[in-house]
Amino acid sequence: MSEPTIGIRPEMPVEFDEIHALVKTAFETARVSNGDEQNFVDRLRAGDDYLADLALVAIEGDRLVGHVMATRTAIDTAEGRRAILLFAPLAVDPDHRRRGLGSRLTREVLARGRAAGFDAVTLVGDPAYYGRFGFRPTTDFGIDNTNGIPAQYAQMLELVPGALTGVGGTITYAT
Repeated sequence: MSEPTIGIRPEMPVEFDEIHALVKTAFETARVSNGDEQNFVDRLRAGDDYLADLALVAIEGDRLVGHVMATRTAIDTAEGRRAILLFAPLAVDPDHRRRGLGSRLTREVLARGRAAGFDAVTLVGDPAYYGRFGFRPTTDFGIDNTNGIPAQYAQMLELVPGALTGVGGTITYAT
């Protein structure tokens, strides 16, 4: 008997409570967590920068087993604000880890962000994990953060090669 297929699609409002619970459960066993990730997802969704098409769930049968989202944010540059994406908590059900689901969700949200016209994305996360997707410290692009987050954890990825060349500036990460 084969394993059930896991599909990826945008989240729906009817799932918000289930997503909240999934994110909380996923981060209870995460290597790094501040214990507020589920509330952070809720705050991002309630904000003006929420992009419903870039808030994705992974579904196996009728069970939600993964979630990721990207919202609008900006780099404050000498020329003004420059829109990019913020990659927010990636959550995978503990029973579904180490099967490539987190990678699938990451690649899918990045592809959808590129297709939506964004040329760069930022996140705060584990450099060992996100480095395999091409994320690098923001400081490699001449970009600092105002939150005091150590450079190795504040990371960026160009969705379009060269998009951040010569940009420079600062990012304030949502809390």
